Order: sequence, then C-alpha cells, then structure tokens
Amino acid sequence: MKTYKWNIILSISLLCFAFVSCKKNDEAAVISHLTLFNAMPGNIKLMPSFKGTDPLERYASAQLFYYATFNELGKYAITKEEQPLTVYSYPDTLPTSKPLFELNLKIKKGSINRLYFTGTAAHPDYLLSTFVPPAYTAADSTFGIRFLNLSYQSKPVNVYLVSNGERKEVEGLAYKAGTEYKRYAAPLETGDYIFEFRDQETQKLLASYTTNGVGVAKDNLWRFRNFTLALIGSAGETTEVLKQKPFLFNDY
Repeated sequence: MKTYKWNIILSISLLCFAFVSCKKNDEAAVISHLTLFNAMPGNIKLMPSFKGTDPLERYASAQLFYYATFNELGKYAITKEEQPLTVYSYPDTLPTSKPLFELNLKIKKGSINRLYFTGTAAHPDYLLSTFVPPAYTAADSTFGIRFLNLSYQSKPVNVYLVSNGERKEVEGLAYKAGTEYKRYAAPLETGDYIFEFRDQETQKLLASYTTNGVGVAKDNLWRFRNFTLALIGSAGETTEVLKQKPFLFNDY
C-alpha cells in the first residue's frame, strides 16, 4: 500500500512538472513580429544590430536597408518585451562609430509591429507601429487600406479617392500619424482605385497611387488582404530620390 501511494505521488509530481514545463515552453514560444523599413530620404543605407553596440559577429551577412525598398529578409521574430536595437549608417559600423539609432523597443508579446526609420542623418527619427489587420470572410470581396504619413516634418495632409468622382478619405493626417483600416470593395471586374495625398492647407497634389488588378478573378493580390499606404520623402523636394511619393506595404 505504501509503495502504491508513493507511485501515485510520484506520478502526480511528474504530471505537475510536465504541466509546468509545457506552460513555460508555451510562454517561451509566444513571439512578436517585427519588420524594419528605411524611410529616410536619400542614399542612407541602414545596418541594424540586435546586439546593441557590441561589434557585429558576421559583418558580411548583416542586412542592409536601402531607402524606399522593402527588404524581405527584414522580418524578425522577437521573444523579448524589451528589445535593444542599434542601427548604423553604412559603412559607419566600426565599434567607434556613433549609431544613428540606439533603441530599447517596448514590444507586446504576440503583436505585429513595423519600425519605420525617418528623418535625416543629422536628425534621425523613427516610428514603431503596432497593428492588427482585420480578417475577411469568403463572402467579403473586400480589402483593407490604412494611411500613414512618414514624410519627415511635412504639414498635415488629406487623402482623396478620385477614381470615381472625388471623396475625402482622410482629413489632416500629421507626420507620423496613421489611420485605422478602411475597407474597399473588390468584386470581379472592379476598376482600380486612385488615391491622392494633398497638402491640407493648399490642396496641392503631393503624391498619387493607383492600384493594379483589384477586380481580376485569378491570382488576385488585393482581395481579403490588408495594406498600409504611406507618404514618404521630404516636403518641398523635387529630385526623384528626395521628393514625396507613395509606398505600399503588404500587411498580411
């Protein structure tokens, strides 16, 4: 009887240990998603390091982020709620080099985040955006777009939909401000949408974006998905590399 009781106690103890271990593993498995994007106008190339200011171990394989170019390898799984991140302006990546950014990001477990680097080399700036893309049912022939102003020090802008008449979608979108997702219809043979960013005060056209293939039946890249349409570039600039322009992000 005593042996039987000890066997029961041992079994219960092992089950409790296994439960606690599984719980710890489950907690450790909760990750957050972080993508990086270089929205600093010009030829600034960014090289991030999640090791803080410690020297890069594999310099040759480190990722470079070019302006207005989405790096598919710039997607990271984060397990910490406080994540250090240092970003250098390439090729200034020596241990004695001063980084452009030295951050300690606050990231909620299980969240989806995108870190935008903006500003200039003399005045670097950034925006950490956390978003929850809405889900769509099979009956919804729609997609979602949210709007974001990443144009450094720009005045507030309005966003208009002008593909069929004119309709104001956003009023007074300030620098580093964004909207919630707005739904747009995408049934078969739907025409494409044209969005315009305009200066709120003067109504001057700053940038325009036209979708492509919203209403196609096969391999539709819009239906049931979500996007961020951002205004990037520097206000008042006219050169191709610096001027304001739209950039579309695929948000899942």
